[in-house]
Amino acid sequence: MSPDGLVPHTIFWAGRARWRRAPLYATASPFGSLATAHTQTPVLALAWALVADGDAEFTHEGVEPLARHYDWLDRERDPDRDGLISILFPDESGLDDSPKYDQVYGWLAHWSPGYLWLVERHRRRGYSTRAIVESFDHHVEDVLVNVFYALSLHALHRMSGLERFRERAQRVEAALMERCWDERRGLFLDVAERSERRIEVSTWSSLAPLALTALPEQARRRLVEEHLLDPRRYAAPVGIPSVSMEERAFRPGFDCFRCWRGPSWMNTAWLLVPPLRELGYAQAGERIVGSLRRTVEREGFREYYNPLSGAGLGARDFGWVDAAGRPLGRREDHCIERR
Repeated sequence: MSPDGLVPHTIFWAGRARWRRAPLYATASPFGSLATAHTQTPVLALAWALVADGDAEFTHEGVEPLARHYDWLDRERDPDRDGLISILFPDESGLDDSPKYDQVYGWLAHWSPGYLWLVERHRRRGYSTRAIVESFDHHVEDVLVNVFYALSLHALHRMSGLERFRERAQRVEAALMERCWDERRGLFLDVAERSERRIEVSTWSSLAPLALTALPEQARRRLVEEHLLDPRRYAAPVGIPSVSMEERAFRPGFDCFRCWRGPSWMNTAWLLVPPLRELGYAQAGERIVGSLRRTVEREGFREYYNPLSGAGLGARDFGWVDAAGRPLGRREDHCIERR
């Protein structure tokens, strides 16, 4: 972490980024940086609380640096003070090549050669969110990012007892309902560009607010009943597709550069299955978990899976696939033993 609270997206453990890698990464300098100047999905405080699992000493150890990081996000990534933080690069959400970014980034998208110019242009402005937001349209108040931001702020409030984090979490939740909820479609949509228009693409990010129990129950149930349980949209044979099967951009198979355009990922189920159970849709949750468990037993630990056929795709022996056995809040069951 930098002294001001930035946790970099990428750290170069083996040595400074040099000519082969530096142009592809959002570093402060084209040469010689040890880390990037942009950040990751703000899930760190939530992860810390889950790992701590009641360990008072470990919890206390994390509070001060975590508070510094989330204060940085509040100060640097919410320039319009509406409660929602912005991302400057698609990969800051973790959904690097999601089709929802196509309309915003165009030829500057993560998988396009234009991404190098996006990096250089932001570098020339010191990665200042305020300067970038005021000058360009390539920025997003991303639903998934802000769901994890709210979940982490709640976790940080529980760990620290500091009221400012609970208040910020509530502001994020209220802003998601006010600015991102589409009553007509029953979805949460990203807000982008200086015009703050909604991006009309249904991806699993649109369903992520299901994990926020403080949101109106009616909205959460619409996410489930109109989308997650609809076999035309997200009720696929395996897991939860990363893009609605109704979208023209839906691509269930392998693509060398576009892996968030349809395949099912384990961390999607990790986030969405527990609130499914909490709302009374246990059978649907077990169907999703069961489909992933059987797929892992057959295909092995793969980065992601074809939601229609279950074929294993992407990297092999991918670590977070063991989340198939431990969705959020359910640590004790559904463990898959590697054979």
